[in-house]
Amino acid sequence: METELQHSTNGHSGNFAPPDAKPVLPAVLPFVNEVACIDWEDGIKQVFDNTIDLVLTDPPYGMAYRSNRRKEKHKSIQNDTDLEWLGNWCKELKRVCKTEAHLYIFCSWHNIDIFKQTLGAYFNVKNILVWEKNNHGSGDLLGDYAPKYELIIFCSNGSKKLNGGRSSNVIKCAKMPTDNHPTEKPTNLLRHLIEKSTNKGDLVLDTFAGSFSTARACKEIGRDFICFEVEPEYCRTAKNLLNGVSVSLF
Repeated sequence: METELQHSTNGHSGNFAPPDAKPVLPAVLPFVNEVACIDWEDGIKQVFDNTIDLVLTDPPYGMAYRSNRRKEKHKSIQNDTDLEWLGNWCKELKRVCKTEAHLYIFCSWHNIDIFKQTLGAYFNVKNILVWEKNNHGSGDLLGDYAPKYELIIFCSNGSKKLNGGRSSNVIKCAKMPTDNHPTEKPTNLLRHLIEKSTNKGDLVLDTFAGSFSTARACKEIGRDFICFEVEPEYCRTAKNLLNGVSVSLF
């Protein structure tokens, strides 16, 4: 069966931590629960070895993506013209991940073979999840099928188990009705993945934060996060969005 997610709003308010949350990470660990406006290559060098419970990120796909359907015209995505950075990125992820950790890497079919092969040199590629969206992209309207999904490569470092019952590798979830970033991912989709692979107080890494949807999802459900984004414009937007996020008590 498919896993279908619905958009939801959090009715709780306040900036207090959930009652069963783990103690806050030591202040000496940089970038925790902050909007870090820094390139991933510079930021990840400051992340300690064996500290990350989950990597959840939406990297450049190496396809020079540009949306022509949005009202808001965004800048081109940096590092999206090639994948020369991919090997060093995987090497750094291996260093910072705990011996028992999960990774969810959003990807497109265009270069998924390269992502899968490179990630597989460092981690155990367990599955490829399919995110089915509620609308389709554009492209060749007469000569091709309408794209209505994105792929998520699911990897394991060690033999970490998933929380809850066994979920489908097809997840139905509507796209975000906002325009904060050209490839913004739904927070309820991210929450689902975070809850499957972490517990309260665990540390989540997003090296390509965009509008910081991962950070918002983490804050809502009591996870710590380290998120890097190189574009100052998206970082300014993220600070406002994060200030409006309520922490769940449950």
